[in-house]
Amino acid sequence: KRGMAVADPSSPYKVRLLVEDYPYASDGLAIWHAIEQWVTEYLAVYYPNDGVLRADVELQAWWKEAREVGHADLKDAPWWPKMQTVAELVKACTTIIWIASALHAAVNFGQYPYAGYLPNRPSVSRKPMPAPGSDEYAELERKPEKVF
Repeated sequence: KRGMAVADPSSPYKVRLLVEDYPYASDGLAIWHAIEQWVTEYLAVYYPNDGVLRADVELQAWWKEAREVGHADLKDAPWWPKMQTVAELVKACTTIIWIASALHAAVNFGQYPYAGYLPNRPSVSRKPMPAPGSDEYAELERKPEKVF
């Protein structure tokens, strides 16, 4: 019960966010969808049907190695895709690209130049906003980090 979204077939991304004002999730869904669309179209060129995918011995060997060598401790987990359908390959490739791109950037590239400026992050303020025209407001305009 810790999820941030629920299935919703009527929404553009087939999920509805439980927290509506959550830019990371909103933007992430849009990026995920764009990656997934591109992966689907690209893989359709090489794998027009599931039979072609199942017959690709190099792909099947790669998936076996990823599962059994790369994740030997979890190789028998029931959640692993069997890699028997193009849809399974699309999901695996989308996940890999997401992790190596958007997720990596969000987690590893600091936001300090933006978020370090306190007026950009009102959630870290410890006092109410000063009233316009007050001495505190003038101080806020001069040195926002001191006021908060």
